[in-house]
Amino acid sequence: MKAGRLVDHIILLLGAAVMTGPVLLLIAQLDLRPAALAALVSEVWQSGAGGSALGAGTMLWNSLLLAFGVAAIKCGASFAAACALVYWRLPGREWIYAVILLSMFFPIETRILPTFAVTHQLGLLNSHWGMILPITASGLGVLVFRQALQQIPIEIIHAARIDGAGPLRIIVDIVVPLTAPMIGALFAILFVLGWNQYVWPIMINTTSQEHDTLVRGIAYAGAGSKSGIVLALMALVPPVIPVVLLQRQLTRALTTELK
Repeated sequence: MKAGRLVDHIILLLGAAVMTGPVLLLIAQLDLRPAALAALVSEVWQSGAGGSALGAGTMLWNSLLLAFGVAAIKCGASFAAACALVYWRLPGREWIYAVILLSMFFPIETRILPTFAVTHQLGLLNSHWGMILPITASGLGVLVFRQALQQIPIEIIHAARIDGAGPLRIIVDIVVPLTAPMIGALFAILFVLGWNQYVWPIMINTTSQEHDTLVRGIAYAGAGSKSGIVLALMALVPPVIPVVLLQRQLTRALTTELK
């Protein structure tokens, strides 16, 4: 093995140790006897922990809805906006793009009070839609998709138009397949970002715990409790799934951008 590859493998192994070390420490604090572990997991799954009125199953469902909703709507809206900016001759589209990029400087934490006021006026407090919709605007998604669409040769689009293809068919049959790696990569990233939301779900659920997420459940249980450790281990699994399933798209998207 060459010295360069050996160094690369050592760095990867050290990174893996740093990532898996905290997980192993959490597992080491649990009673790993099958009966005791099954009883603890069953208790947390059914009745939650600490001040939570929900079981881990319901909190897991709420977290999945939040993460999937944020990722799907952000990807769809960002892709549509990018298509409009690249393929439509909109007057002032560069200014529109600049305003969209400017929104990246104002995450939900910096505009949480006006966003909460608008959500309240729309009657979306204590609801899944109230958790999802206000955080789906994504300047990052528009930026990524616009860059990907600009790499598609415009001659392909012109040829499709000459053949009689309409805008929808061009997008479905040409643009989406060519940008599929970027769509998959961005979906995985946005899923993880949605899964890790903490402040906004707390703000939006003002009068009930019906829509609490797993991240909130960990706070209820407490950092050092057995139930908190079980919830933390549960919370680690779902974000890994889309990253593993979309690993090829992530790799292709990154290598394409680096070329």
